[in-house]
Amino acid sequence: MEKFINKIKNICKENKRIAMFIDMDGTITEYEVYPEELVTQKMNSGYSEYEPVEYIINILKNIDEIPNIDLYILTLARNSKIIEEKKNWLRKYVNFIKEENWIFINKELGEYDKTNRNIIKAEKIKEKIKEYDYAILLDDDHKILKEAQMMLKDKISVFHISSAMI
Repeated sequence: MEKFINKIKNICKENKRIAMFIDMDGTITEYEVYPEELVTQKMNSGYSEYEPVEYIINILKNIDEIPNIDLYILTLARNSKIIEEKKNWLRKYVNFIKEENWIFINKELGEYDKTNRNIIKAEKIKEKIKEYDYAILLDDDHKILKEAQMMLKDKISVFHISSAMI
């Protein structure tokens, strides 16, 4: 825990304004694996029952106390119903991150698909980073992390969720 928090603190010392983007599924919530044909159905009706990864949430609470960092939720959702489920979950477990800092990318509305799934988060960060000097992404998906690093180069540090657990 301390090692990861210290890495973030060092980034904050080196930059004026930092935005940290945090994934939900498999990062701050338990990750449920379902057959592809059941994913939407299971998430539509049961997301609010997913267990929080309290260890990571506690780390984020500590990071949120750093004065020059803003925390954002950045997550994909297959439809609007899942977004509502995720919002309810966030209100319950991660209410220290302001609702205006929740970014949902909706597949149902055509905001992502198989062709841009791995780059869409990097594109959203690129849009938002104009307000900041530097960005951090915490995610559990290697492809998404790699694409963000390639797209944003020296403007971002990417961390796999396992980095926060050491």
